[in-house]
Amino acid sequence: MFLFAVNIRNNTTGDKMKVSKIPGLGSYGHYIDDLDFDNITDEEWAEIGKFHLTDLVTILRNVKITKDQYYNRIRQWGPFIGATMSRKHFQKKYGQDFDGRIQEHYKKFNVSSEDERYIKMKQFYIEHTEHGNTLTRVCGKRDEYGNPMGNFSSGELYWHSNESSVINFTPGVALMGGEYMVGSSTGFLQTADYYQSISESFRSELNEMILVHAYIPGGINELEKDDPSFGENIRKEFAPVDGAEVPLVITSPGGIKGLHYTLNSVVGIKGMSKYDSDKVFAEIDRELLTEKYIYDHMYLQDNEICLFDNSITLHRRKHPGNPNRLAFRLQYYPDSLIKQSWHPYHQQHFYNYHQDEMLELMNILELDLKFP
Repeated sequence: MFLFAVNIRNNTTGDKMKVSKIPGLGSYGHYIDDLDFDNITDEEWAEIGKFHLTDLVTILRNVKITKDQYYNRIRQWGPFIGATMSRKHFQKKYGQDFDGRIQEHYKKFNVSSEDERYIKMKQFYIEHTEHGNTLTRVCGKRDEYGNPMGNFSSGELYWHSNESSVINFTPGVALMGGEYMVGSSTGFLQTADYYQSISESFRSELNEMILVHAYIPGGINELEKDDPSFGENIRKEFAPVDGAEVPLVITSPGGIKGLHYTLNSVVGIKGMSKYDSDKVFAEIDRELLTEKYIYDHMYLQDNEICLFDNSITLHRRKHPGNPNRLAFRLQYYPDSLIKQSWHPYHQQHFYNYHQDEMLELMNILELDLKFP
């Protein structure tokens, strides 16, 4: 029924589904209602993915879908490349034969006690589907032994980006509602409109800025301060190396320029004092953190899916809702949706650095991506 992304944007998709603009988020963001995953074709799903790349946030409402359909459809767009504490990290550290899911291997590979704790904890977060796929839970439930059954278990989550200080972060995220979602929210802040709104001189300054990152306890969730093991896990996944440098202005996989302004780990600007860095951040915050660029999606049903960019868009949970709230997260590198390799950085040094890191990751994970 629809084969061109422009038709989706213009709401000419016929009777299959309804498309409408999200209130807020400036020039970006749409709802798609009544999408039937039992009948959608691969071509139609690919067009939704391409449309989403140029729209930053897409929310699917009143969705008929199973967990396996969710997993398989997102994976049609691309793999998870997880560059921090993923299989790449552990296989690089312990060898290609290491499989973190096999606990009997820990002694054989001389795994550190810290890494062993992390791997075992992450295994509690995994939801195994009927057909053997795996999803990451986001929930506050605990098992009979008190182990958390999901990440970001409770409370408010502040503005953040996944893998925030990592040069080859995963740019796409999907979050599917499971249980007790009604009354909670997932919020989004896009930076593209702000970047285009500022003066040419200030934009040229931002273009050259390199942000310095470090782990900030409580930068995402207050529980980080109260639970050292949880805080350590967040540090590993978001800001594993203090002093990491990442350019402020990047280009999203959809070709949109904006700010990779990852508030949960940004501590300064390279070459500037803390005082001068804070002045720049205050100027950005004053104009960026406003309602016209923000949308907090309040769930009206459990079966809603939020698709969102993780490159120039931040997300949060302002309304925690029911403590038993359960959602399922997948991240993806949209390789099947882009025509050529994605290079987010325009500075030559970071262009080369990103390329080297991606090639190493592809080799370790045995991925065949459009790269370089």
